[in-house]
Amino acid sequence: MGGISVLLLMGILSAIFFIFLAIFIVIVIYQIITYIFESFAIMEMGKNLQYKVVGTAWIPFYNKYLLGKIAQHKVLGVILAILNVVIVITGIGSYVQNDLNAILFGSFLICVFASFILDSIIAHKIYTKAIGKYGDILTVFGVLTLGFLRPIFLFVVKNKIKS
Repeated sequence: MGGISVLLLMGILSAIFFIFLAIFIVIVIYQIITYIFESFAIMEMGKNLQYKVVGTAWIPFYNKYLLGKIAQHKVLGVILAILNVVIVITGIGSYVQNDLNAILFGSFLICVFASFILDSIIAHKIYTKAIGKYGDILTVFGVLTLGFLRPIFLFVVKNKIKS
């Protein structure tokens, strides 16, 4: 009887592990897809604005600076790039360190929230520059979907940005 309960518990724990693994894989795939959409949109907007080297849109963290530059707010782009570096460092640190896990994870969450706000502000400035008053609607939908649609909206308005 005891062996059956152990087998049942092991089955439940392995099912939970596979559920978390599946969620992690879905998040990674989503991040890769949004990175591709956003980088391609930044590259096309850079071409339209006649930037010299548009291939830099594919450089991680630097593409956030380029987004700020496209929105004509370089300072916000620099802050966003730094926040994304801090997000990666605190995310890895909170996974590796067990002693400071709560502090690192708390800073990770704060940086993710601040990054979301800055991303939304920069995207709103780009939307309004591209399509005028309808940019507010795209911003609202971007925020309501927790940023899931933001890279797609940037991709859609990429050709409307002109120098």
